[in-house]
Amino acid sequence: MNKKIAVISTGNGGQAIAAFIALKGYYVSLYAREKERVDMFANNLFHIKGIINDVASIGLISCDMEEVIKDAYLILVTTPAQYHFAVAKEMALYLKTGQVVVLNPGRTFGTYEFNQVLEQNGCNADILLGEADTLVFTCRCDKPGNPHIYEIKKKVKIAGHKKAYTKEITDIMNEIFHDMESAPSVLHTGLSNIGVIFHPLPTLMNITRIEAKEVFRYYIDGISPLVANILEELDKERLETARKAGIELLSVCEWLKERYGSTGNNLYECIQNTHAYSSVLAPFDIDTRYIHEDVQTGCVPISCLAKEMGVKTKIMDSAISWASIIYKKDFYECGRNNKKLDIRKIIDDNLK
Repeated sequence: MNKKIAVISTGNGGQAIAAFIALKGYYVSLYAREKERVDMFANNLFHIKGIINDVASIGLISCDMEEVIKDAYLILVTTPAQYHFAVAKEMALYLKTGQVVVLNPGRTFGTYEFNQVLEQNGCNADILLGEADTLVFTCRCDKPGNPHIYEIKKKVKIAGHKKAYTKEITDIMNEIFHDMESAPSVLHTGLSNIGVIFHPLPTLMNITRIEAKEVFRYYIDGISPLVANILEELDKERLETARKAGIELLSVCEWLKERYGSTGNNLYECIQNTHAYSSVLAPFDIDTRYIHEDVQTGCVPISCLAKEMGVKTKIMDSAISWASIIYKKDFYECGRNNKKLDIRKIIDDNLK
């Protein structure tokens, strides 16, 4: 097989997905945002472990975006979502009509930001743009070129920026990952962003442990019964926002049961019974994507949407404010807010 797939990002997800795809016989080109991240790889052989144990050969690792995406029929953007703006800007002039670009994941309103930046930077190509509601793997990298895949998530949802493209994009993704399902719209995938539940608040509530570089299991040890109870209340805010927008979504417990086959009567029990989370460690630095990605591209847009729908999101807003104080950064201002995106238009576009 000589079909080319481009993977954008050399982080945990990018390395894992690149290796997984290469093992299926595709030619894989991997984009790194700077030369230092190209040079961190000793060679192009990735040693993958976990549910798969094998060695994959990556065709190209480069910081030249034009070279990476040239002739790729599928482009998977796995970079943390706060960098979607920069990726779209870099990619805009090199995209060609017919290429498929999937944000994996888009977080919340990812395709709207991505498409807006492409247009602002002169992209005239008619691409098929879509997003997943979550990264397809639970994964980490022990060191560069050594991705560890703990689990492949089930029933990952895919939506096209244009609804007419959703089925085609889902079919293309299923050729590789095999358990993707079409979502009705990017409003559905965006509000199914479970990262807003699992990442910012548990990180903030364990911030001194992370600051002290304590080694602990993020989900199993970091989400105690108390933390889990607060997360369930946070999830009610997400679900109520979705209902006011006319959308029924899975609760966080139902999501765990669908994606991982978890069992339990409440969130704490479900997390404790999620095999994929059993050995995932907490971040070793407080400057983690669990804050910088999930607050900016999850909590902020959902909070803005909730306000548009007349829903109070006291816990979510507290998480944004708390993060802004600790990190000395106005996350409302730098996030996907209603100054940057037309939230009302997003609602209208996706509920037609």
